[in-house]
Parts: sequence; C-alpha cells; structure tokens
Amino acid sequence: MLDRFLALFFPPKCPYCKKVIAFGESECEVCGKELPDFARSAKIPSGEICISPFVYDSLVRSAIINYKFYGQKYSADSFSKALANTVKSEYAGIDFDTVTAVPLSKQRLRQRGYNQSEIVAEKAAKILEIPYERLVKKIKNNREQHELSIEERKVNIKNVYALEDKISVSRKTILLIDDVMTTGYTLAECCRVLKDGGASAIYCAAIAVKSNS
Repeated sequence: MLDRFLALFFPPKCPYCKKVIAFGESECEVCGKELPDFARSAKIPSGEICISPFVYDSLVRSAIINYKFYGQKYSADSFSKALANTVKSEYAGIDFDTVTAVPLSKQRLRQRGYNQSEIVAEKAAKILEIPYERLVKKIKNNREQHELSIEERKVNIKNVYALEDKISVSRKTILLIDDVMTTGYTLAECCRVLKDGGASAIYCAAIAVKSNS
C-alpha cells in the first residue's frame, strides 16, 4: 500500500529507457521485448557455474552502470525478476537453504549507500521463496576489480572475504549472487570462504556476464 502511494509522487521508470511505467511493472513493453529470453552460463575459476539472464552490453550494461553508480535503485525490480526466472529454469530441482550476495566493504558501502548485489539478491530470494542471509563479509577495502587487468584481479581479491560473525554455513546449499561476472575471481573467492566454512554446495548467479567470460 505504501509503495503504491509513493509511486504517485515518484513514479517507477523503465531501467533501460527511463520511460515512466505503471505501478507493478519492472520495465516498459518495448524494452521488455528487446531483452533476451534465454540464460547464459560461464565457469568460474573455482569450478562452479555462474548463470545469468543477460550479457553485459547494450541496454543492460547502461542500466547496470546507472543502478550501481548513480542511484537508479528501481532497476533492481527488473534485474531480480529476470534473475529469479533464470534460477528457476537453470537450477530447477535444487533445494536451496539460503540466498546470499557478494558483500561490499564497510567503506564502499558508506560511499555508495547500498550494496547493489544485495538488493537484487534479497528481491530474487523473495520471488524464489528462499530465505536471504548475509553469510560473507568483506574484511579488506581492496581496489575495484573493474580497474585492473585479469592477473591483477586474481591477486587483488585474495583473502578479502570472511564468514560473517556467528554464521554457520555447514551442510547448506547456497545460491550466491553478484551483479556482473567478468573473470569470476570475486565469486570464486566467496565460494572458497563458504566451502571452508562447510557449505555442501554453492551455485552462482549474476545479473549479467561479460560476453568474453
């Protein structure tokens, strides 16, 4: 009810063209028809597969950049719906115990004001009817991965994550969500932390994967 009321003053917009859309819609009809309707998958360095509804280019790339860096948080509705549908089709039959997201450092979270991966993960978890938990925390404020070469990314991400305090992942089957998968080193490092904590299985998903992944 509150969301519908707020929409009168802050009407929802299509993440891809910024056209005002009706309450309850996640993108406009035109952009919805242009979005791909099949999943992508790529293997990350730790061996897990990452699935995604989108390739990181064109309309999607622009929408993710605006979402991640320019406060366009309403885009999360479209991203989470597409991601949840991909999980339903590609991970059908898997009994997930929980959903979690790649974390930000405390410093970066203060600067940005929100964790873009977590917002999408929480919304996707609600659609999938799976509990959401913060399982991993970032303990070092390393350089942004997108600023680095492939080899630099591999080194830059080492030992920057740990399990959240007083969290047990023993024997859990976990859905781990990120925003964009490029080299996969970030997801792989989070998977390592979860596996070291005793997780029985980890499945990865992202809003988009880079076309060369």
